[in-house]
Amino acid sequence: MAAAKINFKARKSEVPIIGQFTHDSLATDIAAFLAYKPLKYVPGFMVTLLAQIAAVMAIVFPKLLTAELKVISFRMYNNALGLRLTMNYLEGYIEDAVGLTIGIRDFGLHQVRVAISSMDMEGLDSALQYLITNITNNLTALEDQGYTAVAFTALKATKLSIFNDNAAQNAKEEERATLVVSNIGVINALGTILKGIWKDGKHLFSITDKVKVKNYTNSQLVKRVRHDELHTLIGGVVKNKLGVVQEGATIKARPVLYGLRGKTVKSGPGGVYEIDGLSPTDYNLFVTLENGDVFLMQAAAVTNVHTTANLKQPPI
Repeated sequence: MAAAKINFKARKSEVPIIGQFTHDSLATDIAAFLAYKPLKYVPGFMVTLLAQIAAVMAIVFPKLLTAELKVISFRMYNNALGLRLTMNYLEGYIEDAVGLTIGIRDFGLHQVRVAISSMDMEGLDSALQYLITNITNNLTALEDQGYTAVAFTALKATKLSIFNDNAAQNAKEEERATLVVSNIGVINALGTILKGIWKDGKHLFSITDKVKVKNYTNSQLVKRVRHDELHTLIGGVVKNKLGVVQEGATIKARPVLYGLRGKTVKSGPGGVYEIDGLSPTDYNLFVTLENGDVFLMQAAAVTNVHTTANLKQPPI
C-alpha cells in the first residue's frame, strides 16, 4: 500500500487537532478576516471548515474501528496473559514426567513466555504450535503426572482464539490504513484550506501582532499540539488484588490504534502513576507489579484532560 502523505508538516494524528486550533483562532479573529476578504470568509466558510475537520477526525480516529479493536485486543491480550499460569502448571507436569521424547528446556515453555512478555502475538502462535506438538508427542507421560485432556483442550482453544483475534486485529488495522490512504484527498483538502487561512493570517498580523501570527503558523501549531499532549494524561493509583497500593509497578500504555506512540512509566509513592504526552485515543494499559504479576486494563486519553484510571489487579 502506497504511503499517504499530507500536504503540510504534521503527523496524521495531529491534522484534525491543528484544524480545530485554526478554526478556534479564526472564530476569534473573524471580523478582521471578513474585513480583509469578505467574499471568502462568509458564514458558510466556518460551517464547511468544521465539517471538514470532523470528516478528517473520523478518518484518523475512526470510532467504530477503535471500539472493535478495543474488544478484540482486550480479549486477545488477556488470553495471552492467562497463559502465564498455564505455563507454570504445565512446567510442573513436564518436570515430573518420565520418558519424554524431548528435553525439558526444549519443550517450548520459554518461547511461549518470551512471546507473552513482548506481546508478540505472531510469535506466540508459533511458540504455542511448537509446544502443542511436543505435548501431543508426550501426552501419555504428562497424563501420568495429572495433566488432563480438559487442560490440553483448553490450551488449544486459547491458541485458536488468540490466532483468530490477531488475524481480526490485523484486518481491522488494514481497514484503518486503507481508510487513511483512500481518503488522503479529504485530509489534504483540509490542509489546503488551513494553509490558505494561515497565509491570510500572516498577511493580517505579521506586522501588527507578532503573538497572534503564531496562531497561523504551521510549526507553531505543531508545537502547540505537542505541548497539549503533555497535558493529555492518564493517571491514578495502582493496587493489587487485595487492594494494597503498589509502588514501583510498571505501566505500559499501548494505543489500541496501531502506529500511534505509546509510553511506559512506573508508579511512585502511594502507588500513583501518571502518563502524559499521549495522543487522544484509547489505550491498553499493561500493568506489571514488582512481584511479577501482570494484568490489563483500558483507558482513553482526551486532549488537555487528566483521565483518572485507577488500576486494580482483578482477582484470579
